[in-house]
Order: sequence, then C-alpha cells, then structure tokens
Amino acid sequence: MVGIVTAIEFEERDLEARVPDLSAGGTWITTRLRWRRDPLTGASARILTGEKLQPETRPDLTALTAKSGFCPFDAEVLEKFTFPFPAELTPEGRIRAGKAVVVPNIMAYATHSAVGIYDADRHFIDLDELTGGLVGDAFVAMVRHARAVRRFDPAAVWSSISANYLPPSGASLVHPHLQSAHDACGTTSQRLLAERAGEWHVQHGSSYWSDLIRQEADGPRWLGQTGRVFWLTPFAPVGFHEVWGVVADVPDVTELSEEDCQALGEGLSRVLGAYKEANLASFNFGLIGGGPVAGEHGHRVVLKVVSRSNPEPAYRSDATYFERLHGEAMIDLSPEEIADSIRPRF
Repeated sequence: MVGIVTAIEFEERDLEARVPDLSAGGTWITTRLRWRRDPLTGASARILTGEKLQPETRPDLTALTAKSGFCPFDAEVLEKFTFPFPAELTPEGRIRAGKAVVVPNIMAYATHSAVGIYDADRHFIDLDELTGGLVGDAFVAMVRHARAVRRFDPAAVWSSISANYLPPSGASLVHPHLQSAHDACGTTSQRLLAERAGEWHVQHGSSYWSDLIRQEADGPRWLGQTGRVFWLTPFAPVGFHEVWGVVADVPDVTELSEEDCQALGEGLSRVLGAYKEANLASFNFGLIGGGPVAGEHGHRVVLKVVSRSNPEPAYRSDATYFERLHGEAMIDLSPEEIADSIRPRF
C-alpha cells in the first residue's frame, strides 16, 4: 500500500448552537459541534463539545458476572448442553482452536450460524483479560466454521463474525462469546459497504479501503498495524469509541489466514484494554466480509468495534432517537481523541 491513488474527501461542518449554562444559573451561551459525513456510505455523525457521557468510574461487575446458576458455555456442561455440527458440515463436531470452541447456534440468526466461546473454563473474562491469543484463537475456529459452511452451501456468500459483551450490548449470557452469520442475503451494512466500495472502484479504478489506508496513515485517526491489519478510528463514527481494523488484500471472512486471525485478535485486545482503562465495560464488534464480488471491487474485510453503556442498576442507553430513527450517530468524543488514547498501545 504505497502512494495515493485517489484522494478521499472528508466533509465536515462546524455548527453553532445556543444553550443555557447550568453552571451559570441558566445564562445562555454559544457552543459548537461538528457535523461529519462518511466518505463511503454518506452516513453522517455529530461530534459534541462540552459535557461528556464518559463514565468517571467503572462499576463493580462482581455480582453481575458471578457464576451462579446454569450457563451452557461453562466447561462442565458444555458437552451436554451444546451440540456438535452435522458430519456433512464438518467431521470435527465441535470446532476447537486453543481454548476456543465453536458450536451451532440454537437461534436462527442466519441460514448458518455458530457460537464461539473464547474459554469454556472461565465464566467471565474481563476486557483486559481478552488477550490477543485468546481472541485470535476464537477467530481461527470461527473462520474454520465459515469455510466449512461455504463448502457445504456455496450460496451462503455473505459471512460475518460479531459479538455482544454484557447486557448493555445485547448479550443474553455473561459468559463471553461471539457469533457468526452466513447466508445468501447479508446484512444491511455488509451490502452497503460492498456496494459503495464497488461504486468507488468503478469510478476511480482503485480500492476504497486501500486509498483510505494510504490517506489516513500516520494521521490524527491512525492507530497502527498488526500483521496485515491496519487500525484507525473512523472519520464519522456510528458508535462510541469506534475503532476499525482493515485487513489488507482480504475481501471475505473465509479468506482470513490463521495469521490474520491472530493479528485481528491482537489489535482488538489492545482496543479492549484501552476501553477498560477508560472505565468502560461493554462493547460490540462486527467482522464484516464483503460478499460474492468483493474481491473484484477491491473491498476488504473490516472489523468495527464500539463501546456500549456500562451495566448499572438503571443505566442510560447510549442509543438515542438519532441513532434508531434518524440513522445519525451522536458522538461525544472525536475519533482523533479516541485515536490519541489508544495509539500508544500500537
């Protein structure tokens, strides 16, 4: 990835607002916010100034994460309460790599779906304990399942690997795990990214993601590199503390090598360590493949990770009507600030 082929335009506007200042008895003051548009998808985000939503302290997770009652992902019951894959899909039954194990998902999120457990022996693994090796092995096992699905069902051309972590992210079980989806339809974000990357390729004759890496390298949103995974914060985020990992020359999840999986695990582990240092406790990530013609259009596998609200007795959700109804993110720390806080780990 050398030399700039096509310049990417980062559109930004400064907006001015007047609000009452609580610290000055309601005196009206002028404040500013920034509006940004994502150069690939066109989705816009607003980056606020002033009062932050970041937690000053981290909640005590002891009660939430204590091992009490039944959990199907715990080692002593895993073999009894999860099921092997059918032999026609893989002769392994349950797919294992290091401490990770992948089993069928009992919920039908896609035509083919699996659940990966990072470590069945540990009911809870905190953010800074999700090491590069632990996460990398889980990716290795999930990619092996993805390849098995593709051999078994060539029509399942859209593949993704995603995760919820703790209840604020949507997780129904505390035991850390990740999930996959493989089918002929893909998700809205998958199709949008692939379609727009294809349009970019037709218009400019180059890969959008390669152009993005060239342009962002060593800039204010740049983090670093693990293997052939390039890490940065996005110009117009869709979530809090959002970080991207772009895998060079890999358009589809099934094409990730074991080295790529370990590089993704190492980078994600560094991001999660930074999250804990910032008093955060919950996150989502999505490892998004590009679909049937991604390779022809220069599309790349992209990992996106965002923080979520901390688990509190009555926590405030970090999703407002802007995100859910308007499709517009409201972000209170700029991508450049997030990059500044995470970059030293790379």
